[in-house]
Amino acid sequence: MAEERYTWCRQGECMASLVATIDGGQITSLAPNTAVASGRGPVCGLCGASMGASTDPRRWRVPRRRTPTGWEDVPWPQAIKEIGEKLSTIRSQSGPRAVAMYAGAPVATSSQGSTRTLAFALGLGTPNLFSPLASSGGPWVRAGELMLGHPVALQGDVGRAHYVILLGANQEAEGWGPLQAGRHHADDLTFSRKTKGTKVIAADARKTAMAAGADIHLPIRPGTELFLLLGILDTIIKNAWHEKQYVADFATGFEALAKAVSAWPVERVGEICGVAPEAIAGVALKFSRAAMALAHRSPQMLQAEHATLASWACIALHGITANLLRPGGLYENKGVLDVQAVVGQLPTDKAPLTRVGGLPLLLLQAPGTILADEILTPGEGQVRALVSVLGNPAAELPGGERLRGALDGLDLVVQIDVADNETSPHAHWHLPATHPWEREDVHLHDTSILGWRETGWTPALVSPPGEARTEADILGQLFAAMGPTVRGGAHGAHLRALGALVARADLSAWESRALDYSGKTTLAELKQQGSWQGGEVDRAYFNVTTASGRIELLPEAIARALAELQPPRLAPGMDRWLQAAAPRDAALRAFDRPPGADPGVTLHPEAGFEAGARVRVITEAGSVVAVVSLDESLRADVVDLPAGYATDVGALVPGDRYDRFTGAPILAGLSCRVERA
Repeated sequence: MAEERYTWCRQGECMASLVATIDGGQITSLAPNTAVASGRGPVCGLCGASMGASTDPRRWRVPRRRTPTGWEDVPWPQAIKEIGEKLSTIRSQSGPRAVAMYAGAPVATSSQGSTRTLAFALGLGTPNLFSPLASSGGPWVRAGELMLGHPVALQGDVGRAHYVILLGANQEAEGWGPLQAGRHHADDLTFSRKTKGTKVIAADARKTAMAAGADIHLPIRPGTELFLLLGILDTIIKNAWHEKQYVADFATGFEALAKAVSAWPVERVGEICGVAPEAIAGVALKFSRAAMALAHRSPQMLQAEHATLASWACIALHGITANLLRPGGLYENKGVLDVQAVVGQLPTDKAPLTRVGGLPLLLLQAPGTILADEILTPGEGQVRALVSVLGNPAAELPGGERLRGALDGLDLVVQIDVADNETSPHAHWHLPATHPWEREDVHLHDTSILGWRETGWTPALVSPPGEARTEADILGQLFAAMGPTVRGGAHGAHLRALGALVARADLSAWESRALDYSGKTTLAELKQQGSWQGGEVDRAYFNVTTASGRIELLPEAIARALAELQPPRLAPGMDRWLQAAAPRDAALRAFDRPPGADPGVTLHPEAGFEAGARVRVITEAGSVVAVVSLDESLRADVVDLPAGYATDVGALVPGDRYDRFTGAPILAGLSCRVERA
């Protein structure tokens, strides 16, 4: 008999509430749960494509070990014992830094999975917890920390704003991320345009569907969002269009900001961005005069060479126009459980630095950009083993063949995942993990990126195939087999001890206590009701924890970087700009992507290649071959090759150039050329 269960999407970043129909042990339909706020908007294609995940023939069903003659099945107790012993040996011989972890984006969809992964690394004493954070929301969080005093994922109040700049106009397809959940924003914006006359400005090298429907399309070159924002800031300040009382009451550093951005007038940034200066000046005027205005970030803005500077400029624009920490602009959401109270105890300035590059850990995580260097660079702390949790470092990180060669040189690679991907041939062990539809979850740690005070519980909708286990259970068993690091530890004895405790704890009990502590609901109530609804978030919540108690409009670190900033230039022998940071969907992993043709490389018809031609895209870092599709709405000097599909985009990305604050890779704005393959 069919039954309906409350759940939510965990395949991308929309986190939409759903009603699942289960019949015969299978998910037969998924529909929006319109009874709750997060159920607004359509069901994303990722949900429909993944409904049959539990019976997909690609799924791993039992642990497997690589042998000289192929892969062999191994019972769970033996697999845990052998892996634990190997990890213990590596740690005792080379220290805890020699063991690294890679946490893929799907880890962040599970409260228990993300908690256990962090605890495993802390208890082990290694600082080498690599993740995609630096290449997604990391620069945004870091800029917020520098300006407001604590790491924060500021949210864009898309539905209330009267004037909206979309920095990258593929927002709907990308899930309005990173670190901003919901499929409702497009509907909210449409309603706002109809009822309030909200104006939309799309800044993107491609005229996507959203850009085509915007009031103004600014076809900027990839990776130049920073310069566009600098020109807007300078124009507003020079014309005294800023909100003087707000700045005087709540901010500091305005005079220094004015001096710093004066080097970037619209005439200069117009040439850099490839946009008419008067168009930029017009946007500056309208943004400053709107009752509520928002500039909404996109993945490509956060995957450029100056991603943290761009994030700072975006937040500063809201600061000088009184659109920061208020409705209709950027706001902070504490969430059902105040995660900010925890992350506020992990300041980036006091975090350990990476061995290679000297980059600070952001929220206990190292940038995956330097994983290959940490493996290949000799010396104390050189990585010798890697535990990959729901990730695909061989395809998700820069480095191409160099990274894959580095993985092959490790003493141990353990892959916890649902199915084969590009990393699988380089692993020594495959451990089968559950898919989100196959596990119980509490919607707890990530409620700060919703627009409502809301949390929920979902049962496992279907049974996992074979002997698949949750990543939290697998890591807990591995940690028990290894035991904690007794001395040392990158984060100090207190966090090492806490990590060791949580790495083996009953996380369901911890979740129950956390809900009790929140004072909003209990786990028992959630299991009975499915969700807790507390109304809209207080978008006027003003939380600034800097030493001055004011918004720092120009932090010292930003000022130093800005003083050294140079406009982008094409490298010798290159004649085009590469955009590789705009996926066609918001899938966190390829397994959940709807079937369809690989997008290949998109060029303007003036590029001189016919549709279907095989071409070689070349950067200073490497080259790849891809199949051409043509789009006359793309800038003629841009090569659009989205990461995350079949083409090895990582081979084009330099490993020695990245955002100086977070290590974010450069996926937008690289010099390139195209040749016939």
